[in-house]
Amino acid sequence: MPYNPGKSALFSPNRRQLIVGAAAGATMLSAPSILRAQTKTLVVANGGGAVEGALRTAFFEPFEKETGVKVIGASYMDAARIKAMVDSDAVNVDVLHIDPVEAAAVSRMGLVEPIDTSIVDVSPLDDWAAKDGYIIIDVAGTVMGWNTASYNNDTRPRDWVGFFDTEAYPGQRGLYKFAQGTLELAALGAGIKPEELYPLDLDAAFGMLDKIRDSVTWWSSGAQSAQLLISNEVDLGMSWNGRLQSPKDSGAPIDFSFDQTVYTGDGFVIPKGAKDKELSMRFMASLVSPERQAVFAQNIPYGPSNPAALELLEPEVLDVLPNSPQNSKTAVRMDMEYWAENGDAIFSRFNEWVI
Repeated sequence: MPYNPGKSALFSPNRRQLIVGAAAGATMLSAPSILRAQTKTLVVANGGGAVEGALRTAFFEPFEKETGVKVIGASYMDAARIKAMVDSDAVNVDVLHIDPVEAAAVSRMGLVEPIDTSIVDVSPLDDWAAKDGYIIIDVAGTVMGWNTASYNNDTRPRDWVGFFDTEAYPGQRGLYKFAQGTLELAALGAGIKPEELYPLDLDAAFGMLDKIRDSVTWWSSGAQSAQLLISNEVDLGMSWNGRLQSPKDSGAPIDFSFDQTVYTGDGFVIPKGAKDKELSMRFMASLVSPERQAVFAQNIPYGPSNPAALELLEPEVLDVLPNSPQNSKTAVRMDMEYWAENGDAIFSRFNEWVI
């Protein structure tokens, strides 16, 4: 995601290298147990940093005032850790903030509680944001950025076809060393229509990566994606809008466009065996609130998954959100379920290609 609070690889049931032992899972999960010794608490594992700050302001603190329950943050947990926790019957976090593809994967694996729609009214959410085992609360954008010494808004590529055309738009490219997200851009770069993006045409996507291999600088974190552009180590690069907005506002020599932005976001799940499932569901219900999603968008530039929240935001906030009316005209939505079902083989092929 833009601010990528712990992006990690897709985990599906047969990704054997990602299945950790129960003993390791118990060790990793010891801290929330200590916190539970206090009075009524709700432990929410999350990505930390800027995203936890926004979550606390928009959701944690209002829920505390509403219920008297103390909401405590805990370290981000990827799907391997969730599996270890559930399999070892050592569930001591209540709610998990997680990459939406991983949310889809752990839901398929039966590692989460089904959403109780008698408590969590998902009807206000966009259809893609409400699934049986998870909800998505915001919209982040994978965007094209550029260093302003190399390009400006008039001279930069207008779409991903242009991004992959090193003759028309010379210079070094920055790409995420990760199949999910990067292959979408490569497929779009091959001229595949957004409405025909899935299932991914992998041969076309890898063909585009082959074409620009010598012009690619790979990055592995959101901070690195921004720094490569700021330092002009790359002329053009993919990143997340939240990673580029702050340095742009601070005067760094970078800019970016929402043209053909690929949407991702933040998922939330309740792990199977959560100690107080009803309380966890009540917290999940609070995440749907348009008022609280609007506050979240005011604190970090990710758009709401409840469309009603857009109506509560000022124009200057809407200007920096990926799914505002003015920025969403050419947007493409990542298919979380596609990755949850097919990620194993695709990640294997991508990793082999990179090597």
